[in-house]
Amino acid sequence: MPRVIEFNEQTIISKALQVFWKKGYHATSMKDLVEATGLNPGSLYNTFGNKHDLFLACLKDYLNPIYTYDLKQKVTHKNPLKLLREFYMEVATNSVLSQDSCLSVKSAFELAPTDDETHQILKNSMDKLFEIFEQMVINAQKAGVINEKQDTFSLAQLIVATLPGLGQNFILYKDKNRIAKIIDDLLDMITR
Repeated sequence: MPRVIEFNEQTIISKALQVFWKKGYHATSMKDLVEATGLNPGSLYNTFGNKHDLFLACLKDYLNPIYTYDLKQKVTHKNPLKLLREFYMEVATNSVLSQDSCLSVKSAFELAPTDDETHQILKNSMDKLFEIFEQMVINAQKAGVINEKQDTFSLAQLIVATLPGLGQNFILYKDKNRIAKIIDDLLDMITR
């Protein structure tokens, strides 16, 4: 009877995610994944299919906080502009400051132009991020801290579009305070 190996798939995804995030998809080998997860290649293939399927599972896991963010729960407890800043810092911190770059941005450049599945996952997450930021802008407008004449979708696009620039800035300067200042300056500009 074959030996049954028990492991937690989420733990494996988390370990593999760190490798893909650090090295990128193409530079990550199965050997790297085997070393990081502690599984043998057969277990990885049996559980996740192939390297690409494991990468997609990692990418979805990385993006999951966007889908599970509960704006309705937080709206009643915070000043809308403070909430917008906190969420912006959370996204920047989780995606940019942790590994010197954002996995979704890295994947957008490395895979999205030629990989339809990666492209669709990233597009869906970007749409969700736009939706969250746009609702935050609407809430801030209702509270009178952002001018109601400003287009909410355009402001949400501007906010989301700055995230890759924050990543580049952090890679070059390694300064979290600088990132916080950029975010504060942007929010100051849109509240005038």
